[in-house]
Amino acid sequence: MGLTTQDILKKINYIEADMEIHRQIIFSIPSDNKQEIENTLRLISQKKDQVAKLRTQIKEIDPEEFERIVRFEEASAKFKKLASEKKFKEIIALSESQECILKLKNNDSLPCLVKAKDESGEWTVLTFDGEIRTYSGDEVEI
Repeated sequence: MGLTTQDILKKINYIEADMEIHRQIIFSIPSDNKQEIENTLRLISQKKDQVAKLRTQIKEIDPEEFERIVRFEEASAKFKKLASEKKFKEIIALSESQECILKLKNNDSLPCLVKAKDESGEWTVLTFDGEIRTYSGDEVEI
């Protein structure tokens, strides 16, 4: 039996965590130890290739899930870019101990992954659909 999308995603998460560890290792290697730096960079490159192959597997076995993943990655990158441009004074992310719902004055509630309020009172939200939405402070229930 082949791997499921969830199995592949778990492998990707493990490999990405390992790559992050190796990125940190690079900073601890003395700069005159070029061979060790090159070996570590080569290992990171190999791990990136593994992730790319696993992503291709997801695309082949579950194209819809692959598109959803890409949509979330793009939205996450856009949210990070917005966070660097705007001065968020409040950020709330969904977690096991924290819900993330933006309550609007029209009585709608918007479940979200992340919501952030900037200095002007505008709210920026990353939804479960991978969309980024903004709402003026006047639209949001306090």
